[in-house]
Amino acid sequence: MLDYLATKWQSLVFRLLLYFTLSILALAVILAISFSQRLRPHVQQQVLPNIERYLDYLISDIGNPPDLVVAQQLADDLPFEIRIEGQGSNWASSPAIKPISSYRFEAAPPPYDHVHYSHQRRTELLLIKRNGLQYLFVVEDSFRRGAERRHGLLFIGLAAILLVLYLGIRRLFRPIAVMSEQVRRIGEGDLQQSVEVENKGELGLLAAGINRMSRQIKSMLESKSGLLLAISHELRSPLTRMRVNLELLDDDELRHKLVDDTREMETLIGAILESEKLNSSHAPLSLSQVQLVELIEEVVANHPQHNRIDMRLTPIELAVDELRCKLLLKNLIDNALQYSRDPEAHITIELRSEQDAAILQVVDQGIGIAAADIPRLTEAFYRPDSARQRNTGGYGLGLYLCQLIVAAHGGVLRIESEPGKGTRVVVSLPVDNS
Repeated sequence: MLDYLATKWQSLVFRLLLYFTLSILALAVILAISFSQRLRPHVQQQVLPNIERYLDYLISDIGNPPDLVVAQQLADDLPFEIRIEGQGSNWASSPAIKPISSYRFEAAPPPYDHVHYSHQRRTELLLIKRNGLQYLFVVEDSFRRGAERRHGLLFIGLAAILLVLYLGIRRLFRPIAVMSEQVRRIGEGDLQQSVEVENKGELGLLAAGINRMSRQIKSMLESKSGLLLAISHELRSPLTRMRVNLELLDDDELRHKLVDDTREMETLIGAILESEKLNSSHAPLSLSQVQLVELIEEVVANHPQHNRIDMRLTPIELAVDELRCKLLLKNLIDNALQYSRDPEAHITIELRSEQDAAILQVVDQGIGIAAADIPRLTEAFYRPDSARQRNTGGYGLGLYLCQLIVAAHGGVLRIESEPGKGTRVVVSLPVDNS
């Protein structure tokens, strides 16, 4: 219940309705107190004298000693039940009326303190003592039921007003929910849809501003992506020519160094191109049913440091993009091996099934990463100084590319690390990602 209220409290419509409800209740309490303060002197000055006179007329008609036939006739004709006690009389117009001593009464304010009243089980009782006799008048419950019926109708009317008010406020602020959803989609990278709001006032201006912002962000991202793709494509041609020319050098040592540099640049360009493809909506995955154990074993067997890799694998078949999953696994293995403290230390690859997901883990005993740096590890070109100095190689695209591949498959990538103890990268891929 508390969680539900905490969630509803975030709703502007819910809070407005709550404020209106509290305002109405506060107003009702103030009116009730004011009414009671005004009613008290009115009851003392006008109501009680009239009631006393009316009851005196009834008592005079009954007589002393009481004429029980007249009393019964009055009880039949009027909306009262009557009980008379004293001077040897103990009579009631209805067997349902208990002896007077069974009730607890309060005296009316002076000078009418000889009139006593009580309320018992939705029934009003008035007691008057005259000449050694006690006269109890019981008001029929139909009067109170009528008042309660009126009160019920009043509360139903108030509830109806609150309901109409709620629906009106909800309709008024519905564009805010639409805009909130659009802002959430923008945050998740969906810039295709715009906010459609009929309101021409402030909310309409806000919606137009969000649409304008979405278009500008989309334009900037497309420009950035186009620039990266263009530069990457244009760099491939001169790199190819460089590789050809390098083969003609006589100095073997210099040639090897330059060839390594050109390979590193080609790897960087390939990573940029692949990340931009995955980050756009124009490169759908090529899914096929793959035995993940076989895929992992193939990647490990082809890795130059396969002797440093331990595996604990559970057979799982999954619909994935095989080429991109190989790239994902290769990047995770390279990272784990590259940042190990001991050049001979082993890393571990684990694969298991958990509920409706395949869980892949790559664990190393390396230098670890500070907690403050972990949330940014999957950003493009981010390299924490404490973990990835330039002399270790890499441009900060490996984990960024891994994150894109996992997200494209509908999965989640999580990094757990502690400086000096190692890092664990956990990839969760849904079993049904169609």
